[in-house]
Amino acid sequence: MKDSAGRNIDYLRISVTDRCNLRCIYCMPETGVPMLDHHDILSLEEIAILAGIVNSVAGLRKIRVTGGEPLIRRGIVSLVRELANICETVLTTNGLLLPEYAESLAEAGLSRVNISLDSLSDRVIARVTRRDMTLRHTENAILAAKKAGLVPVKVNCVVLKGINTHEVSEMVKWAGGMDVMLRFIEHMPMEGSSCGYHSGDELLHSLEPVEYIGTQGTARLYRMPNGNVFGIVAPVCTDMCSSCTRLRLTADGSLLPCLAGGEPLNLKELLRSGADLEKIREEIVKLVLSKPHKGRCGGVRMWRIGG
Repeated sequence: MKDSAGRNIDYLRISVTDRCNLRCIYCMPETGVPMLDHHDILSLEEIAILAGIVNSVAGLRKIRVTGGEPLIRRGIVSLVRELANICETVLTTNGLLLPEYAESLAEAGLSRVNISLDSLSDRVIARVTRRDMTLRHTENAILAAKKAGLVPVKVNCVVLKGINTHEVSEMVKWAGGMDVMLRFIEHMPMEGSSCGYHSGDELLHSLEPVEYIGTQGTARLYRMPNGNVFGIVAPVCTDMCSSCTRLRLTADGSLLPCLAGGEPLNLKELLRSGADLEKIREEIVKLVLSKPHKGRCGGVRMWRIGG
């Protein structure tokens, strides 16, 4: 379905939990976040039902499962199996539990994974995640994903001013050696974050000379003189709104047209109140048509909205 700006809205991101086994400094406070009551979050069955209804309206091309950390949600494999019957389903994870789940997720129909990594230094990783996480954890997750056929593996690195900006060249080299697609992501100002902003343009300048070779989803792709390829996702310094095709379903059942604005639709309330299918479909159509033409992301609770 096209929105009022003519964008084909065909991508649904689903946050299956607001909980996480890390406490990344750019995402949430060290003490964690107020936990939603079990009754307040969508059940796995409700998520599958609502994803199917959104698909019946929009004609989805892709579903991305996110969190919090989605692999801590009990029953995640069975949910992926349901979602993969709708359309291509992918997942974003911090990787800690991926070696345990990779094979069963692949068997359930998951296509591929994005794994988060913000440094090559164990000391910096521990500082960023506020947990005893290491580079080896991420490399084990990558190897498990490849073994299970969840490829190509993408690695997401949030650019944090004064924390990991000195590592970007080494990270590109490391990604080439691991045969993964590294994507540097601008840090958006979020609730609970204490990090400084470093623009995608600044990062690109530090890596020059590079060759622009096109786009892949929201990432601009570049090639280094040695052949290594990396991407930059720059939601702050680049206008990504004109090509945004996303809707977001939160763990507590709200469907959002945009990170930066637009009135959310409480699908949980509609579903649990017994609203008929056509009523829910009508409300989703209204939401798609209300998607803002342009906005500026910031101040959001990313752990609840879904990465």
